[in-house]
Amino acid sequence: MKGKYAWFMCCLSAVVLMAGLFVGNPAEAKTLKYSSPYGETNPMTSSMQWFGKELEARTQGKYKAKFYFSGAMGKAPDMPDMCKSGAVDFIFTGMGYTPHIFKLNRGFELLYITENPHANGAALWQLYHEYEPIRKEWENAGLMMVFPAGIDIMACQSRTAVQGVEDIKGKKFRSYAGVAEMIKLWGGNPIALSYAEIYDALNRGVLDGAFGIPSLNVYASRFWEVAPYVFNTGAGIYAVTYFAMSKRTYDSFPNDVKKIVEDLRREGMARHREWMETTEKEVFEKLNKENLVKIINWSSKEKARAKKIAVPAIWQAWLDEMEKENLPGEEFLGKYRSLVDKYEKQYPYENPYGD
Repeated sequence: MKGKYAWFMCCLSAVVLMAGLFVGNPAEAKTLKYSSPYGETNPMTSSMQWFGKELEARTQGKYKAKFYFSGAMGKAPDMPDMCKSGAVDFIFTGMGYTPHIFKLNRGFELLYITENPHANGAALWQLYHEYEPIRKEWENAGLMMVFPAGIDIMACQSRTAVQGVEDIKGKKFRSYAGVAEMIKLWGGNPIALSYAEIYDALNRGVLDGAFGIPSLNVYASRFWEVAPYVFNTGAGIYAVTYFAMSKRTYDSFPNDVKKIVEDLRREGMARHREWMETTEKEVFEKLNKENLVKIINWSSKEKARAKKIAVPAIWQAWLDEMEKENLPGEEFLGKYRSLVDKYEKQYPYENPYGD
């Protein structure tokens, strides 16, 4: 009898041990890679970091976030392809780095449409979900937009005061895409340089100034050390940053995780809007309190003059390009401008440079 009992206990122990091997050890967490060409302390990466940490927390650590900043995981132009291939799972970057991917979407970067970043972002969000030609470009790139983590009015910084178009003529300014055409029309010399090269180029006098600096980032960039004049031309929102994920990664998630991602997408839109307002206010308070820059808001008359020189020439150049690509540029532009009018009323924006 004792022998049978011992044998029974031995078998039971073996079953418990085997069960522990299959059940007792939790599955190893999966690491998700988040990549951005911007630095860790750059205010623009805030939304990406928030999302990664929230996804980690809400999945109870089943998905860990690994962040790569300053192009440590690929250069900016390569990031969409890396996301599509699965080399990275999420990217926070700008459309301007990959114009070959975003053709129709680059209409969101047309100058002199709006100075309201909330209206720009909300219009992009709605058209991404409701207008197939816009969404198709993302899908063809293997991307799923998490949310448009837009940036505010693009600041221009210079070594000397720039009060209007006349102060642009003959000078060298960092630029890209439609901004380069605008500078040419104003009589300046556009120079194509990456964001990371701006400080040194200003410091050495290679540049007289630089366009394409988010107002949110004027303080953190420290460009004011070599270019203490910040001016607003009225050109408004002409660069779109976005937070996207690999469609392959999204499709690999179980349904409960997809639900979490969808919740975070919606929350992220609202959070980014609120964060932008608060951060922009803090940035300009620091700039004024510490007397780091001279802020110049072009007069209404000068803004109107500058716009008359640049528009409609730049818009028409883009529309002509869309026609050659057999893309509905005119239709898109009508929809976009209509939504901007709608969302400017829904999400009022206080221009930090003044009226």
